[in-house]
Amino acid sequence: MSPRPFAVIALGNPLLCDDTAALVALRILHATTGTRQADFVEDYASGMDLLPELEGREGVIVMDAVRTLEHAPGTCLEFSLEDLHRTRQARLLDTHGMNLATVLETGRRLGYRMPRRMIILGIEGRDFTTFQETPSPAVMEALPCVVATVERTLREWEEHR
Repeated sequence: MSPRPFAVIALGNPLLCDDTAALVALRILHATTGTRQADFVEDYASGMDLLPELEGREGVIVMDAVRTLEHAPGTCLEFSLEDLHRTRQARLLDTHGMNLATVLETGRRLGYRMPRRMIILGIEGRDFTTFQETPSPAVMEALPCVVATVERTLREWEEHR
């Protein structure tokens, strides 16, 4: 079965408080979004295992919890691939140093068709150490804004296919 044209990928650790933010947002999206054009993917590892999820897509939205210390917890931030090296990342950079930009470039060099469109949404968090399956209250309150951003983007992409 070939992938749908779009994917929403949530990165995170389902057991670490604010690091669950993107995963929880993805579950909300999956339950409420009527799109038939997008796959919803939870990813706990990141790195090169993202390559099959990216390959062949028209557009991908990647969500992850971040800690910039410049914004209030729960703030939804949009990043470009160039921004990633300046951001303290919870999961956009895995333990082997393979960040999303590197995965995309590796895929291109290997001849894979990488997405034409990509949006990276960071959800500002603070607590990445407490064992808890839900984000902190401030982050949890902000998730509807993240969900709305993703839904709006998917609608726009579907309309301009």
